[in-house]
Formats: sequence, C-alpha cells, structure tokens
Amino acid sequence: MDIIPVLDIINNKVVKAIKGDRSKYASIDSKLYNSIEPIEIINQLSKRYSPHIIYIADLDAISNKAVNHELFNEILRIFPKIDFWIDTGLNKINLIKKYKNYIPIFCSENSKGFDLVSSKNINYVCSLDFNNDFMGTKPIYKHKRFLPDNIIIMDLLQVGSEKKSNYKIAKKFIKNDKRNYYIAGGIKKFIDIKRAKLIGAKGVLVSSLLHQSKLTKIFIQKEKTSL
Repeated sequence: MDIIPVLDIINNKVVKAIKGDRSKYASIDSKLYNSIEPIEIINQLSKRYSPHIIYIADLDAISNKAVNHELFNEILRIFPKIDFWIDTGLNKINLIKKYKNYIPIFCSENSKGFDLVSSKNINYVCSLDFNNDFMGTKPIYKHKRFLPDNIIIMDLLQVGSEKKSNYKIAKKFIKNDKRNYYIAGGIKKFIDIKRAKLIGAKGVLVSSLLHQSKLTKIFIQKEKTSL
C-alpha cells in the first residue's frame, strides 16, 4: 500500500484544498512546517516519512494554464530520489533536461478524449476526476486499452471536506482490473487507508493526515511492505 503525500500549489505556495472549489483554497497553516514554501515542505516530508512518490497539483496551471516551470525544475533537481506525479492540467512543463523522477498526470478534467490516445506511449499516471459526476468531455475510462498501469480515482468533492471517501466509485474500476488504482479524496483516518486496501487499491493520496501529523514513518513503511 503506497501512501502518497499531496501538495496543492498556487502562486508557488502550498494551500489547503476544499472540496475542489479552488476559489476558496487558502495557504496552509505555516505553523505545521514553519513555512508555506513547496521546497521546504517537501524537504520536511522527505525527512519525516521518506516518501518515494509525492503528488503535486499546480492549480495555476490547471485553472489558468500558468505553469510554474522554474519551481518544478528546481524540485525535480533537488529531490532526484523522489518520483513526482505532477498535475498541470495537461499543460507542458518546460524542463531544462529530461528528469527521470518526473511523471506527468493525465487528468480527465482537462481531457478532450483524443489526447489520451496520443499519449499512449508516454510514462504517465491517469487521474479520473469526479465532482458528483465524471469530469471531462469524453468518458476516457471506457478506452481501457489506452489507459496506463497507474490510475488515480480523484473525488474532488471529498477533498478537504469532512465527508468520507466514496469507495463506490473506486470499487467499480478496481473490480476485475489488474491496473494499479490509487484513491484520492476523503482519506482522513487510518481506517480509510485500511478500507482502501481491502477493496484492492494499490495506494492512497493523502494531505490532511500528513499535515496534521497523524501518520508516522513507521506506519507508512509498514504499509509499503504489506501489499
């Protein structure tokens, strides 16, 4: 079971996500890390939990196509041992070199459908986004032969809310599929991680649990080796 830290970034600052309503996202409480700077927080997460994957959502890129090129080049350079799953809303990052630790996110929210087919030979992770209903102009999840090995079920309505994760959505995809599925949204307690494992998820994406220091390095390492 992979437990993947999530960082949402606006204007090069880490923010707290609230139900997918990006107009309400505010800077994370600086007391948690004595910083709201992405690189400093990644550094502290690395020391506390030794994650091998970190997920980053560039909300400026997703909403306004304003990619934080310089920031990502710096992050990928400074932390070569961490794989970064980066969502820029299908907008390209201008990288100064080819970083092996960069894995782009193909998000259904911004997909037109045909772009999934053209990306079939690229190493990426697909995010199937939901906010009550599936987000995207085309039901790309039906084109199974073009989907990658790693898929995120992103329930934006549960992100940063008090609601429990909607496992019904995840179950439909995980059933009878050998791909690796990751659940995002509504993972707030240890029991949520356990339940995700029970339905066959390869991992979970977490934000609040980490930022509230409710997870320990020992727990994360134990989950890594238990699946």
